[in-house]
Amino acid sequence: MNGAAVEVIPSVGCRSLLPGHDFVDAYQVQAEIAGLDARQAADAIIKNPPGWIKQLMATRNRVVRLFQLKTVEMGVDDPRAAQRTVGGFPVVAQSPQEVVLGFDDKHLDFRVSITVAPDGATGTQVTVTTVVKTNNLLGRVYLAVIMPFHRVITRHLLENANFGRAA
Repeated sequence: MNGAAVEVIPSVGCRSLLPGHDFVDAYQVQAEIAGLDARQAADAIIKNPPGWIKQLMATRNRVVRLFQLKTVEMGVDDPRAAQRTVGGFPVVAQSPQEVVLGFDDKHLDFRVSITVAPDGATGTQVTVTTVVKTNNLLGRVYLAVIMPFHRVITRHLLENANFGRAA
C-alpha cells in the first residue's frame, strides 16, 4: 500500500492532450521503488482493480450500452485488439516517462496520462492526470454523474497499486 494520493496541479503538457477540454484533474502518489517506468506504473494501477471497481464498471457498461457508447472491461486486455491496451484502455502514446490512454466517443473524448519521475534515490513519483472533452449534452451529463466515482476510484487505484510487483 502506498501513501495517500494527493491532488496536484495538472501539468501543461497534460492539459494539451485534448485542446478545448472541459475537465482536468491530477493525483500523485510516492512509490517506494526507484526506476519505475510509466508502463510498469500503468500496469500496477489499472490491471488489477478490486472487485468493487469491476462491479461499478460493469454497471456503467450496462447503462452506456443503452446509448450505444463504448465499453471497457477494466483490467482485461484483449490480445486480438488492433491497438495496444493497458487494463482494457487503448494506448494513445507511450514513452518510458509517460503512458497516455484513452479514446474518443460520441459523447466525450478522454485521455489518462500516467507519468513517472524519480523522487530521490529510492522512490518514484507517479501521477495520474485525467483530461475530458465533452462533445454534447449527453457527455456533460455523463461527466457530472461519474465525477464523484472517478475521484474515489482514481485515488484508490493509486494508493493501492502494487508498484513493487510491476517493476
